[in-house]
Amino acid sequence: MAFVIEKKLKNVMTFYYLMKLDKKIPTDRAFIRKRQGKKVHELMKCAYKIPFYRRRFKENHLTPDDFHTPEDLAKFPVTTRADLRLWMQEEYEKHPKMHKKWTILSTSGSSGVPLKFIQTQRESACVDANWIRVLMYAGYHPLRGKLFSFVTSHKKIDPKKGDSIIQKFGLMRRKVVSEDNCVGDGIRDIINELNVYKPDVLCFRRNCLVRMALYAKRHNLKIHKPKLYTPVSEMVDDMTRKILTEAFGDGLFDAYGSSETGSCVVQLPGEELYYINSDTHVVNIYDDNNQLADDGSVIVTTLFKKDFPFINYEIGDKATSVTRDGVRYIKSIQGRVNDLVKHEHSAETSALYLMKIPNGIVGIAQFKFIQESYHDMRILLVKDPNNNAHTKEEIEAFFHKKMAELFQDEFTLHFDWLDVIPPDKNGKMRCFACNIPDGEN
Repeated sequence: MAFVIEKKLKNVMTFYYLMKLDKKIPTDRAFIRKRQGKKVHELMKCAYKIPFYRRRFKENHLTPDDFHTPEDLAKFPVTTRADLRLWMQEEYEKHPKMHKKWTILSTSGSSGVPLKFIQTQRESACVDANWIRVLMYAGYHPLRGKLFSFVTSHKKIDPKKGDSIIQKFGLMRRKVVSEDNCVGDGIRDIINELNVYKPDVLCFRRNCLVRMALYAKRHNLKIHKPKLYTPVSEMVDDMTRKILTEAFGDGLFDAYGSSETGSCVVQLPGEELYYINSDTHVVNIYDDNNQLADDGSVIVTTLFKKDFPFINYEIGDKATSVTRDGVRYIKSIQGRVNDLVKHEHSAETSALYLMKIPNGIVGIAQFKFIQESYHDMRILLVKDPNNNAHTKEEIEAFFHKKMAELFQDEFTLHFDWLDVIPPDKNGKMRCFACNIPDGEN
């Protein structure tokens, strides 16, 4: 019963934490640094009481007093998914009486192996409050606004259920649909629902929004342009940004994060840089030697998670950044560190070089590289129905040229032209996949 009561109080906790968070992005950088530094110190004092992190303090001859700025976190060891997996399993086995009070969540597995992690109700309320305020950054009003979204794996909302009592009074309105229907002619139904509901905010996965945009183009369908829309769970490249802007308008905002950390970085419509949610996160960039850099691996620390904090968590993406008056901003988010092209007689290379190829030519709506063997690369392509600047043959010739510049004659290219590239089993779509098993060389 206590668990039921606690879950019912979660909405109250969410509202409480929402009141404490920034609703507008602060511009006073001295204030941002001072507050973030204070939160870093408070987090490390809490972490020192947790055996998993206490060992790390002692092994590196550190104490909480060594941490007073975001940059100080570079003194602390990086935490990997493997580290978290062992810690979470250890906590779960040691505390069976707490199982009913904890929520066990899982990542999608897009980085390789899914990570199951523990989240308390307090932390879950913080995550929800953080997401609401990210929408508020972009102009969404949580009480008066209308949200059109998809069913996530973390929150099993039944799309068939009618509005709640609150929603019937015109407050906190939302419409939730299943992305499983976003295939074939089911896309038409989702577009029709979108046009009827006319939401202020649209939240779908990037690949689903792209499919909707392409379907509307091919069938000359009118599509509602919401004030705001965000492609969640997947990164937005320049090519995708152009397609989405043409279909849904100029209200695109990009919120970056993960299931484990919540949303930690946001780029508002029309802005060049991504702002780090400084009251809830630290996002540092490390080079290959785990030193602070402007270009490298994304390392996230959750300032709001005090029960199961993620400190110096290697999220698995690369990014570029710039620091202004001591405050870091993200310039670009480039993709998974573990997206690697395998070679028969040499070391692996980053697939990020492949991702730049489609941006060099117009007329492509979607792409995906699949390495099938050491000498075979399959390239899935979708033609932009409204751009005939280049023929399919010209586009293929461009890919041949750029691939030869990168890898000489190492790969035979195989092209598949599709109407739409389907998502992976986890609902996301990665732009590169390697079908060579790990360990082969």
